[in-house]
Amino acid sequence: MKKILFVLFFAAALNAFGQPLQPAGVLCGNEIFQKIIAEKYPHFKKNIDQTFEQARQHAAANPEGAQTFDINVVVHIVWKDAAENLPDSVVLDQMRILNESFNRLNADTSNLRDVFDPVAGSLDINFKLAAIERVETDKLFEISLTDENLLAEVKSTADGGSDAWDTERYLNIWVCNIQPLSIFGIPVGQILGFAFPPAGLSNWPAGANAPLPQHDGVVLDFRTIGSNNPNPLFGLDGNLAVIKGRTPVHEVGHYLGLRHIWGDGGLLGGPNDCEQSDGIEDTPFANAQSSFDCDTTRNSCEQVETFYGVDMPDLVENYMDYSSESCQNMFTKGQCAHMKAVLEGPRIKLTEPLSSVQQAQVMRWKVSPNPANTTLNVDFETEGSTRRICLYSLAGQLVLQASAEARRASINTSALESGLYFMQIQDADGMQVQKISVQH
Repeated sequence: MKKILFVLFFAAALNAFGQPLQPAGVLCGNEIFQKIIAEKYPHFKKNIDQTFEQARQHAAANPEGAQTFDINVVVHIVWKDAAENLPDSVVLDQMRILNESFNRLNADTSNLRDVFDPVAGSLDINFKLAAIERVETDKLFEISLTDENLLAEVKSTADGGSDAWDTERYLNIWVCNIQPLSIFGIPVGQILGFAFPPAGLSNWPAGANAPLPQHDGVVLDFRTIGSNNPNPLFGLDGNLAVIKGRTPVHEVGHYLGLRHIWGDGGLLGGPNDCEQSDGIEDTPFANAQSSFDCDTTRNSCEQVETFYGVDMPDLVENYMDYSSESCQNMFTKGQCAHMKAVLEGPRIKLTEPLSSVQQAQVMRWKVSPNPANTTLNVDFETEGSTRRICLYSLAGQLVLQASAEARRASINTSALESGLYFMQIQDADGMQVQKISVQH
């Protein structure tokens, strides 16, 4: 299968601050990111533009299908202050949100305007939490406009961050405290996250000097994770932002090849003349991003859309806009087909089953039986090390906990309701998570 390289993007301040907090001359995060790529990796940007068109053609010829994609996720919590060391329940809640959003199982799908119901799509995808890596650091993570820093240090243990797991096999998500974007020491905005595309593909031109493979993945501010995050996010105007876990959905959309819905016109302050496209036919044209609100009356490009045959309003409900998280609730069928093309192309190894060797590297224990009835056995390679075992519901609620030092721990599951659970085990080597099933 021909491999395809897809576009990388940077998403900034989905709703951390309103449009008035972006004075003239201050660039939004996506523009900053594209500027750095254009200047630092010009060959890389050229290749991105070429292969994005290949991706669009592939998606058009291979629409949504019934294939299920399993993606193993590693979440790296890199924290300095205690509040940044998010509890496991927040990470698990974010996993739930990812799976509901990409599979269109979120409860607020009914809020989509009727005119867009026919194009609402879903991707049969299963994000599986493989591990949570926790690293305490003394570093501050700041994106600079002058030294072209894209937070490589958060992805390096030697630099105070956390080394990536195999980026071809795992979606790595780094969570840290991203410092406010500032000019001459004055805060002007808050970057909430960014994502890289695949790296090191065979169709890259020689000397492309692209970002390193170990930098592939998603970076998020710690306040954007989960709908149950105890840390509020305030804009620079002092207003409390709505956080429903949709910023990570937006960023994973970029990781899977999607552009911003308005086509990223207006680069570096230039005009957007409603001819900029995100490469997806069923997303209406817009002359710019939404103003971090839910204005369903907005129609920024009064023109007949080729796909629809009529003039359409802006699609503020789409995850790839800069609308408020309170109204984001869908991807289009075209966007889902595009992400499917990514998973069948440059990120195909992400969806392949792990080998027995890789599985052994992932899990330091064996669970049996799975599904369990009244008893779940956990067998470890050695004894003597104290291990903390926790069982969480899919909603992130702690339902059972135990500790073990012997080589086998037997857990009574007879009081649990039938269903799926996350089993988390913490030992001296770190913490890992496995999905288990209870059936009575």
